[in-house]
Parts: sequence; structure tokens; C-alpha cells
Amino acid sequence: MNSCKTMYTITIWLEVHLKIKSANKLFCQCENSQDIDSLKPNTNICPVCTAQPGSLPVLSNEAFLQSLKLGKALHCTQQEYSQFDRKSYFYPDLPPGYQITQLFHPTNIDGKLTFYMNNYTEEKTVHIVDAHMETDTGKTINHSGKAMIDFNRAWTPLVEVVTGPDFHTADEVVEFLKELQRIARYNDISDADMEKGQMRVDVNISIAPEWATTLGTRVELKNINSYSAIKRAIEHEYHRQLTIIKEGGELARETRRWDDGEKTSFSMRSKEEALDYRYFPEPDMPPIHIDDSLRAIIEAMEIVIPHDIIKTMKEEYQFHKEYINALIADQTTLLFFQDMVKEGFAPKLVAKWLSGPIAAYCKEHFVTIDRLPFDEKELRDFLTLAKKGEMIENQLKIIMNEMLSTDKDIATIIQEKGFDKPAIDTDQLMTIIQKVIQDNAHVVAQYKGGKASSIGFFVWQVMRATQGKANPKDVQPLLKQALDNA
Repeated sequence: MNSCKTMYTITIWLEVHLKIKSANKLFCQCENSQDIDSLKPNTNICPVCTAQPGSLPVLSNEAFLQSLKLGKALHCTQQEYSQFDRKSYFYPDLPPGYQITQLFHPTNIDGKLTFYMNNYTEEKTVHIVDAHMETDTGKTINHSGKAMIDFNRAWTPLVEVVTGPDFHTADEVVEFLKELQRIARYNDISDADMEKGQMRVDVNISIAPEWATTLGTRVELKNINSYSAIKRAIEHEYHRQLTIIKEGGELARETRRWDDGEKTSFSMRSKEEALDYRYFPEPDMPPIHIDDSLRAIIEAMEIVIPHDIIKTMKEEYQFHKEYINALIADQTTLLFFQDMVKEGFAPKLVAKWLSGPIAAYCKEHFVTIDRLPFDEKELRDFLTLAKKGEMIENQLKIIMNEMLSTDKDIATIIQEKGFDKPAIDTDQLMTIIQKVIQDNAHVVAQYKGGKASSIGFFVWQVMRATQGKANPKDVQPLLKQALDNA
């Protein structure tokens, strides 16, 4: 994009569909399963969600409250009166031939979402046009040249978050989506798993000369299910549109399907207008009224705003990006960190261990900290040990590595490693240093030849010989003195 940035500006806005967590589907009593693909096809259905004649929808109170919670988290105005509308179109996986949604009078309107950019050095705020409720469709499965329909997903509750045209880079889009995903997860509104289709993103893109006062032709990209794919799709679409313009062509207002395997997009259809869907108020659903009692429920909702947590980590705790990334990676880690700080542990002490070997273990084994080889009490005991300051850093690292790789408890590890015995005195340490130097004459020659980094090899050898009992801060100056005199 950068090569043409002086000439053309890209403008992006999003439509993000979040699958809401609730016991039942939006308008019937069928289970709102969070793992549709694990169900036998067409077993989680009823006359309502398959639009049998005479069946009528009834709004799920839980799903509605979840949409209000999301609206509150997005700082939306929640209208006193709102309504559902009928959006008519004909797909095989849409049983009634229409979708129930909110076009004219959505419940949540005019919100905003603030998030960090560039490793938490900049903030950006995006306007939320609305966050409206709607039903999902069924699923078409193509198999052996046949199209088969599974209605298990039909009428499960969605909230579609519609943004303003406020993005101008793919990185802005990705960071916004990460913050939205955290909001959904931290407040138990949605699991927002993109791979499972619980968070689906439609990206609208237009480009125009920098001097233009209006947006260019809008193109919508669908079928994007990862952050990396979103970045590739935006980059590709920018260059596709730019090439057409430079060659004197005319852009079509259309919807395109992104194929991440082929790294290209294909036209699906021309972009419809509202009139094409023949919107009108849903006749089977009365208008929604938020009265004083419901307003009190909304006000009592406890909302977690991840951006505010990151702001505290950055400004109050002075954390760098590695600490922040590790602590907000999942809610389990974040809650444990917050509990430890409340109990009086220094924030940097807790963050250091959670973001270091523990984070590495979780990443390698695809687990969260509630599934470590040891329980939460043992992790607290380890942090208490670190807090006391009675052991050197290297000993603590050895203990933690043993805890992660064995089922031994802290006391056993300390005893086996001899960390409960008196520390090595200077005379003992010098004896070990002299032996390490004598046993590695070729490395001594490298050090004498100007390779100062070789001292790290000697430090490692001494630490191994002392079984981690020596303090590296004490070892290095003694080693340097011995090497210089060798």
C-alpha cells in the first residue's frame, strides 16, 4: 500500500457477526450450542427455527440481555424503543426465506471502541454505528456434487457490530478486532472463535484520491476467518482496485469471496441495496421497550473493558509489550494476575513469571494456566518464594522449569537441588572457576583474542558446576578477573 499512499487512500469499515452465548436460540427453545459442528445434522431444530406453518417466534430474554451487555461495553446508546425487521432473500439454508434482524430501529446505536496500536504506543477510537441483533442461517454442506442443508445453526443469536468508515490500514482493523474479541470473551458474551465461525468479519473497502471528499466504490469481502487472512485480503483488494483504476477501468459495487488458499478473491454478486431485501417491520415480533426496571438491570451489569486494563498495565505498572501480551492472552491468566496483585504481590514480579516460562509452556502445549502440571496453590507458593527474595534468580528458574517438566513439588525440588544448603562462598567459587578455565583452554584463547562474548560460555559452565547455587552477578566479575590473569 505504501508505494501508492501519496496518491490514493484506502478506507475500510467492518460488519462483525458475533455468535452470542445463551441457553437457547434467539426465538425458540432449541439449545444454542457453541459447537455446532459437533452435533449430528438437523437434530437441534424445532418447528419455529425451521419456519413450519403456524409457528411463531418468542424472543429469548437471555440472548437479548447479552446483546444489551455488548452494547454497554461498546458505549452504545440503548434506545427506549427498538424493533425487529424482516430481511427477505432466498437461500436454501434460510428456512423461512427471510432473516429477522434490526435495520431501521436497532437497540444499540452510536457507540465507540478505543484500542491500542503499535505495541501500545498509540490509541485509536472507532465509531460503532450500531450493534444489532439478528438470526443466523443454517449451513449448506457440499458433498459429492450434492448440496445438503443442516439447520442446527438456524436462528442462533447473532449481534452484528457495524463500524464507521474509520480504518485506513489493515493493522488498525486487526487491532480493533482483537479488542472486540477480548470484550466478548472477558464479559462472557461470546467465545468469538473465528475458526468455529463464532466471529465472522465482512470487510468493506474503497479507495479514492487523497484529495477526494467522498469515498470510492465500495467492495465487500466475505469468508475471512483469521487475522492474517484479513490483512492479506485487504492488501490484495487495495492493489486490485488500484490496478483497475490505473488501467482506466470502472470498479463494480460488489460482494467478493476471499480465498485465502489461492490468495485472491472472486466475485459473488453485485452489492445489494436495502430495497433489494424488501425490509419491513417484523409482523410476528412486537417492538422492544426498555423500561425503568430493564434500565436498572443494564446499569447493574458489570462490564470489563480490556482497553482500560491495558492502560493500567502500561501507565501505572510501566509494563512493556511482552508482559502485556502475555497477561491479556486469555482471561484465565489475566484474572490470576489481578488476584495476585490484590493479595499484595508486586505486579512486575507476577508478570515476569507469567509472561516468561509459564507463557512459553502454555504456548507450546496449547493450554491456559489452569491446566499447568501443578495447581494454582503451588503457583501461589512459588510466587511467595520469589517474593521473599531468599533465593537467587537462577535457582528460581530451575525450580520453575522442574515444576513444569515434572510432578515434583517445590519442597522436593529445593531439597534435591541442594538449594536448602548454605550458598557457595567466594573461595569455593574461585576454585570452580579455575577448574572451568583449565578445562576449556580453547575458549580462553578465543576470549583473549577479543571474543568478549565467550564469557557467557564460562558463566554457564560455572552455573552448571554449582548446580545453580551461585549468583550469576557474582560469577561474572570473578570470571573476568580470572580470565584476564590466565
